Amino acid sequence: CPMHTTRLTPSKEQIALLEHWVAMGAPDPRDEATVEKVRRGNPSDPIAGREHWAFRPLLEESAQAPVVTAGDWPRSPIDAFAMAKLEENNLQPADDADRRTLLRRVYFQIIGLPPTPEQIAAFLGDNQPDAYERTVDQLLNSPQFGQRWGRHWLDLARYADSNGLDENFLFREAWRYRNWVIDAFNSDMPYDRFLTEQIAGDLLPHESVEQRDRQRIASGFLEIGPKVLLGNDPNQRRMDVADEQLDTIGKAVLGQTLGCARCHDHKFDPVPTADYYALAGILTSTSVMEQRYMLGEQRVMEQLIGLGADGDQLDDAYEKYWRSRPKLQKQQERAKSALEFLEKGDLASFETLLAAHAEAIADGAKDSALGVEQRITAQKNFKEALDVAIAKPPEIPPRAMISHDVESPADEAIRLAGQFDRLGDKVPRGFLQVVSDTPVEIPDGQSGRLQLAQWLTDADTGAGRLAARVLANRIWYHMMGRGIVRTVDNFGRSGELPSHPELLDHLASELIASKWSVKSLVRRIALSRTFTMSSRHDDTAYSIDPDNRLLWRAHRRRLEPEALRDAMLSAAGTLQLNSIDSTVSYLGDQATAVGGNENRRRTDFQCRSIYLPVIRNDLPELFAAFDFADPHATTGSRPQTMVATQGLFMLNDTSVMDAAEATARRLLKDSSVAVVDTAGRMDACLNGLFELLLSSQPTEEERQDLQAYIAATEQRLKDRGEPDAEVRAWTIVGQALFASSRFQVLE
Repeated sequence: CPMHTTRLTPSKEQIALLEHWVAMGAPDPRDEATVEKVRRGNPSDPIAGREHWAFRPLLEESAQAPVVTAGDWPRSPIDAFAMAKLEENNLQPADDADRRTLLRRVYFQIIGLPPTPEQIAAFLGDNQPDAYERTVDQLLNSPQFGQRWGRHWLDLARYADSNGLDENFLFREAWRYRNWVIDAFNSDMPYDRFLTEQIAGDLLPHESVEQRDRQRIASGFLEIGPKVLLGNDPNQRRMDVADEQLDTIGKAVLGQTLGCARCHDHKFDPVPTADYYALAGILTSTSVMEQRYMLGEQRVMEQLIGLGADGDQLDDAYEKYWRSRPKLQKQQERAKSALEFLEKGDLASFETLLAAHAEAIADGAKDSALGVEQRITAQKNFKEALDVAIAKPPEIPPRAMISHDVESPADEAIRLAGQFDRLGDKVPRGFLQVVSDTPVEIPDGQSGRLQLAQWLTDADTGAGRLAARVLANRIWYHMMGRGIVRTVDNFGRSGELPSHPELLDHLASELIASKWSVKSLVRRIALSRTFTMSSRHDDTAYSIDPDNRLLWRAHRRRLEPEALRDAMLSAAGTLQLNSIDSTVSYLGDQATAVGGNENRRRTDFQCRSIYLPVIRNDLPELFAAFDFADPHATTGSRPQTMVATQGLFMLNDTSVMDAAEATARRLLKDSSVAVVDTAGRMDACLNGLFELLLSSQPTEEERQDLQAYIAATEQRLKDRGEPDAEVRAWTIVGQALFASSRFQVLE
């Protein structure tokens, strides 16, 4: 009946799909081979690209944990998803890790430090069923959580304390952003807010100056990257800076290689060049650099803005002084000459100088009606005032690397072949079409950064589902040692497929449901049985899945250089856990200079390693040897190598030897072992050494071998007349354990 006919209006997305289908030549959708062939003809097509797994809606299957045969094994939905994959492949999970191994693992993964002997004893003596859960909660609430997990984000944010590249100027205020990141993780700032403050913190409303400054400091994320400062056209620099920022946001937040679309449509992923420049327009409408006086001239440097209620005035006064300093020095020289002319009675020369440079002469000295002595006194006072002004520059005011919108934000033109001076069509500022077609409304006079930040985590009409997948995969990677998607920075077609797509979508859904709480997801993973498995080897499982992609055991993990160093200092009893500010304040404006660089960054601080200087092109030796993140680029997955130079470092570096000696002295001075006999004392020291370094006890064989070695070594050293022979013998053993795989690798 016509009266009951319902008219259906297609949505914008459906219309776009129909238009795309017609443009493809209207192939029969039942012929998958034909459709795939057409699709591959234009890999950058954003409409067709929505079929790629990373851009699809979250899987509905992820809402319900699968039913598995081994129904008593899973403790959580995470375990059910993992077990389902194992059962599909006729595999069995490894046994649970023993309590010592598990405690060491969870301590390192959550706070980046080993448990102390006291913490080990307390955990082993706690027989309550929730002992492990309470331990996890204590670690999550520890200030050291942010020091561990903040470093993961700093790898993505390409954090450094210097610019690098051609002019390696010091980023004197970068530490403020670093500490903001640590504080954000400790407070479990929701990830959507975390991103918003970093991309648009300077644009957010605030109720106090303190809140304003915290939010603005977060925007240093856009500014912290490396930049070419010399020899390039300002327009090229502007495009290069935006490209670096866009590449960072694309990889860190979306797992996409957006930078590939700068010169042409992406060759693999659904990102046309127009989408690249739609995003680039937002970033070229943002200022992160300014002209400041540096090393005797005006240079384009990172942008610094004053903090506090009077921050702008103090910063202006500071910069004004350095801009005027060369002029003041000239004035000082001329004032000195004028004074000498007066003192010599050379009035002719004085009058000549007065006529050319009256600003260098005191008013009283200009008055010829005054006596000579009065004029000399006036000029002397004038010169002394200049001397004081030049000799006492204002202190560096509190300020930070802060972004802000340019005076006239504007859309950007496509650059033909990526060349900054070959302009194509202008593209309205906007986002990736492959994610959504929702029009972007950017108010007049705004860059669009706030809208971009909100879109990135909008799970309904923006990129939130993709961002949740990427973040969930990163958290899984840092907890488990491998990502569900192993290419953690690349969710595109050239990246790897997820090994457990339903589990990944489950984690992403949980992340969104928890209001983007990182701690909540870390907790879920830590409490899963999948996390608590042992890392034991199984020949049958290995023959089926040698890479352990199906999670039949725990992955063995190499300690990062920060955890390695912090664990050595912890054993030595010298590690300081408090938060600190700058560790580069003693450096000059050039972090590394051309030629001999006598004033280099220090590494002898006792702080946690996240606070050590990260000077681009001059990393601490430990970082360089043990696969630290490349601070020039987003690094979601650090390289993992086992090379000879690492062994040489552990055997020869003074920091390792100093830590081993401090550990030995700590053990030998322990009051609990000082009152027993020699044999008992050696036993107690060995137990203490293994607890401090390995969170374990020595086997009987290890005990006998080490006792014999220590006794023989101590006697040999005494025969040589070496002082502190006992300390030296124990130092050698401690250093050998530091260099062992049992210390450097988590089971």
